[in-house]
Amino acid sequence: MTIHPTAIVSPKAQLGVDVEIGPYAVIGDDVQIGDRCKIGPHAHVSGNTSIGSGTLIHTGANIGDAPQDLHYSGAPTRTEVGSNCVLREYVTIHRGTAEGSKTVVGNGVLLMAFAHLGHNCHIGDGVVIANMTMVGGHVEIGPRAFVSAACLIHQFVRIGRLAMVGGGNKFAQDIPPFCLLQFEQIQGANVVGLKRASISPVARKAIRAAIKTYFFGGLNRSNALAEIRAAYGGIAEVEEFAAFIEGTNKGILPGRQTKARRAGGLSDDDE
Repeated sequence: MTIHPTAIVSPKAQLGVDVEIGPYAVIGDDVQIGDRCKIGPHAHVSGNTSIGSGTLIHTGANIGDAPQDLHYSGAPTRTEVGSNCVLREYVTIHRGTAEGSKTVVGNGVLLMAFAHLGHNCHIGDGVVIANMTMVGGHVEIGPRAFVSAACLIHQFVRIGRLAMVGGGNKFAQDIPPFCLLQFEQIQGANVVGLKRASISPVARKAIRAAIKTYFFGGLNRSNALAEIRAAYGGIAEVEEFAAFIEGTNKGILPGRQTKARRAGGLSDDDE
């Protein structure tokens, strides 16, 4: 274990083996840091926070601080960061708001510089969130989703597994699994991500067809999902796509043609 003499580490903190803590880092009372973690200069880990083994926390990151929520009254809440994550410079992750709740970051997650996770977020394994993206409270991001730089994600939004979000998007509705978002509209399937995830060619073809039917087929939600299940209901990824849409509370972001249709005078019901 290597702790720089200028670091402040609570004697109540639990540190694993081969942990490195850099200059001026601060580790609070209720912090648990797993084996082989590296905590960079001026990083601050506080609250009831656990950091999984092999995770790297870079300069100035602030993990486990109190939520930026006017309803927070000091109740005991948690932050959990998984194993083998990389939290780059000045990342901020806030703990949960309601008593007993928590913010969760899965295993193998990369948060690039200045990314922010609000209270009660749940981030799946293998997610990548690029520089300066702001993730609001209670957001859920599925495994291996990729969120590009400078995005603004409204609270309670869900992003499905293997979705891809282009840079600079701001949105307040859900993105289904396997979809590609740019210009605040679904453009189609995340083709590259599906291949990298070793999704079978048959499933990839079905996913693309399902996305085309739902977003660009001119059908309402119930008819689109019925048609999708009739054609591809035996494919697990297609059912995952359909079930995600059925479970939305915030609504689903539109397909790329929708704004053009609205400009032409069509209503949501007409679509």
